[in-house]
Amino acid sequence: MWSYAQSGWTAARRSWFLLFLIFLYQYGWGFALYKYVKSIVVPLLHRYPGGELSESAARLFWLEAEFQLTKTDLIAPYAWTILTLFLVRMLLTPLLNAGIYNVLANGEDPARKTFARGVKTYAKPFLLLYGLQSLLAFAPLLWAVPRALEAASTAYDWPSMASAVAPYALSWLAYQGALDLAFMYVGFGIVEGRGGWAGLATFARRALPIALLAALTFAVGLAVSLATSALTLWWAGFLAVLIHQSYPIVRALLKLWTIASQYHLWSANR
Repeated sequence: MWSYAQSGWTAARRSWFLLFLIFLYQYGWGFALYKYVKSIVVPLLHRYPGGELSESAARLFWLEAEFQLTKTDLIAPYAWTILTLFLVRMLLTPLLNAGIYNVLANGEDPARKTFARGVKTYAKPFLLLYGLQSLLAFAPLLWAVPRALEAASTAYDWPSMASAVAPYALSWLAYQGALDLAFMYVGFGIVEGRGGWAGLATFARRALPIALLAALTFAVGLAVSLATSALTLWWAGFLAVLIHQSYPIVRALLKLWTIASQYHLWSANR
């Protein structure tokens, strides 16, 4: 597994164009969502009574908030805006994947032209695949959420509630990860002209090595994230700000490394 991870790391470090696109995509999405949520939350916090007023004022604040959310359509414009943002993300993500996979499949060609050609050529199948993946990802929630809520309703404190809900949440996350890998290999098969079924067959045949490679890259990414958080907390000041501001590009590099590593495993076993 380590050889595929090393090959993926080499490819990721050399793909500056793809690294910039992933960074711009992640940063742009995060910034847009942050600014919108901030524009909603900050005015509400300004209205919060705070510690200088009585407890009854704070209770009145929460009762008013509950009434506004449950008895009026105050939340509707915000919900529609957030839904629109997620729909835009759902349209952009498969297009970005089509371009990235095409660049990896045609590494000797200029990255910009290859990326644009991949988006143009494979936009339709990748959009359809992403729609199918989204349906398969959220379908189990129709079964899991009611049972998780039923299990949580019998809990008597927060730790017991977390332990009751955790198996459902962890199972869904593992299922989501398996879906991501399966559709990634379907995408590899499409951009190389072998077809999505060939990619799915490779995934089924080499599921264990694929899962181990994914676990390796995930563990490294998690370790980097935890180390970054620890450093920013330990060394407060300019260094912490510098690390915090540079982490998005590191996260984009780790994302590209994960995709490139899986592609090298695919290339060796197709």
